[in-house]
Amino acid sequence: MPWALLLSLAMLTGDPGPSAAQPALLSAVAQHKQPTPKLISASIHPGKPTPGLLGAPAMPSPTEDRDAENELLQLANESRRQAGAPPLRMEKNLTEAARAHARMMVERQQLSHQFDSEPGLLERLLDAGLRLDRAAENVAFNSSAEKANRALMLSAPHRQNLLNPQYNATGVAAFWSNGRLYVVEDFAHKLPALIPVSAK
Repeated sequence: MPWALLLSLAMLTGDPGPSAAQPALLSAVAQHKQPTPKLISASIHPGKPTPGLLGAPAMPSPTEDRDAENELLQLANESRRQAGAPPLRMEKNLTEAARAHARMMVERQQLSHQFDSEPGLLERLLDAGLRLDRAAENVAFNSSAEKANRALMLSAPHRQNLLNPQYNATGVAAFWSNGRLYVVEDFAHKLPALIPVSAK
């Protein structure tokens, strides 16, 4: 079955203040035979790299922030509740896929949905052992989880990913590096497990 990966890039900048990192965002949506015409998008084929933004020298040893991950999930679910969408459930496999991608962003000090050495979003999530029929990803950096969430909610493509009622599962990663909190939010419509029918 052909899978299409739609990529929508959105960058937000604002007055970061004297010590805050400048926010940056990227959004990608991958769906099975259901493109989203509302997003400014370019078709990306799995396996082809998507150039990153905000390149900088690599910085060693990122620090994972599980409290920030939980805060981002709570903020997302509160926004979904207000919008009438069902809550997202944190999925271990999605979280591990998000963390692996976040580590790559930190190593390269840039935002991207796909680096040269990794598969595209859909392939990464399927490789994590999930049964799904659509997925999306938001990536950002900012000076806190709350500020990253606020910036994502102020951007139409990212807000659409966060509030999409068809997504029922998420994986969130948050890593500190060089004064920035790098965030990856992977969203999916997780399908129920197949139960084999035993022969009589």
